[in-house]
Order: sequence, then structure tokens, then C-alpha cells
Amino acid sequence: MKIIVTGEQGFIGSHMAAFLVQKGHDVRFITPQGKDLRNFEGLTDQLRGIDMVFHFAANMGGVGFFSEHNYQPFIDNAQIDMNIFTACQEAGVGRLFYAASACIYPIDIQANENAIPSLKETQIIPAHADQMYGWEKLMMMLLAKHAPMDVRVGILNTVFGEGQTWIGDRVKFPPAITYKVLQAKKSGASIPIWGNGNQTRTFLYIQDAVEKIYEIMMTPEYFGEVNVASDEIVTIKQCADWLCEIAGITPDYQFDTTKPSGVLARGIDNTKFNEHYKYRSQFTTRQGFENLYHWMEQQV
Repeated sequence: MKIIVTGEQGFIGSHMAAFLVQKGHDVRFITPQGKDLRNFEGLTDQLRGIDMVFHFAANMGGVGFFSEHNYQPFIDNAQIDMNIFTACQEAGVGRLFYAASACIYPIDIQANENAIPSLKETQIIPAHADQMYGWEKLMMMLLAKHAPMDVRVGILNTVFGEGQTWIGDRVKFPPAITYKVLQAKKSGASIPIWGNGNQTRTFLYIQDAVEKIYEIMMTPEYFGEVNVASDEIVTIKQCADWLCEIAGITPDYQFDTTKPSGVLARGIDNTKFNEHYKYRSQFTTRQGFENLYHWMEQQV
């Protein structure tokens, strides 16, 4: 198939593009590569004759980034998403994948460390999304239900692995904590952790993520928005413990509860995905962190 991947220079987009090439597809990008998708000019023409679009381009980052930047990412992402939806419709693109986020889930049901929710797609409404980033993703997910074309929505839940940035204000937890452990191994200093370390999460390794997204797109029937996530619920401290074990150092943490730590409790229910799709994760969360550690060890 002729497929366009947006956000091809980003973490998930670059892995998805490489995966699609391995599958034998004709993978293309919006030109010039790195084009500002907030500018609609020329988009429709570039999408003519394209069978599928995998849309990952976004202005995004981790909890620290969105705690500081709520306004501009919403505007940027709304412009990007509206442009892609409109261009796909005008160009007659056969199928579009939209990457939503677990940030669309209500934050009030993720506020108790002692009551970890198993978030299901049916719990999205009534809405109370996380940050303006989550509200924008939620709006586009709802809009996709009414699109005059085949738009398929995957609710991505912290995809991680090799190729992620580990420094800067956009960094996400998996590469950030991995970098901190590498630095601690080098210097002997304690490892700073935002929050008390008891926050629960699910982290999906990148190879499992692209497989799940691919199956959602290639299955003839679409069953509605679906979680793309791991089944494992882990704590922030547990991930740090794994990395210290991999690094061969004794854990020594400095918890900073003044820093933003996101929702306190998150687990994901993958029942809907498992009912309709065949792929099952091949990597445990620990294996994903081990792969990320050894890759970053070489990079750093």
C-alpha cells in the first residue's frame, strides 16, 4: 500500500515508518520532510492516491512540559489534526489512524493511589481530561466518530523504547529515569524522582505498540476507539528499581513531591483490544526498560 506517516522524525512515527517498510509497504512522508503541518497549503495534493495515513505529528512532551505549557500545544495540535483530517477527506484517503492519548481519561478516577482504576473505553465520558493536551485529543477522538471517512483511533498509553530523547523539557518518564540512573552510576549521586514513587502506570514497549497499531489499521472491520497499552501495572519506583538492578547499583532515591507527577493511579483495561485483535505483547515492561537502558548506555 501507499502509506504516509506524519511525525516521521519523532519517536513513534520513525519506528512506525521503519516497521511499515519491513512489511513491504510504499512509505512516504509529507514533503518537505519536517513540513509545518499547521500550514494547510499543499496537503491535499500530497495525500492524493494514498491508501492510508498514520498520524503521529503533535506538539507534545511529558508531565513537566504540559504543566508549564497548556495553551500553545492545544492550538498547535488542533491546527495539525484539523488539517490532516480535512486533507485526508479531500484527497480521498482510504483510512486514517489517529493517535489519541490516555490523557483523555478522567483525572478524578485516577486520583487515589489505593484505588487503581482499570481504565476502559466506556469510562471516557463523562469527561475530565488531563491537561489541555488531553482535551484536544478527546475532541478529535469524538470528531472521528462522525468523520465521512474511515478514521481509526488508538488510545496510546506511554509508549517507550529506543530512540526517545532523555533530556530537555519534553522528556517522558522512561528515558528520563533511565538517564538519571546512568548518571547515578557514573557519579554515585542519589536519583531524583518526581512524586513519592508510588504513582502507578502502564508502559508499552515500542515494538508491541507498532504491532498493535498495525493490526488496528489492517483489520477490515473497525470496532471503535481502543486502548493501545500494556497489561502490566507498575509503580514509578518499581521501574527505577529495575534500572538500578540492570545498572548494578544500589537504589538511592530523592523523592521530590513539589514536582508535577501526573495522575496518581492509572491502570489500563485491554479487554476490548483482546476481544477484537490477535496480537499480544511480546515484551514485559522490564524487558522494555532493559532494552532502553542498554541503548541509552551506548548513546550517553
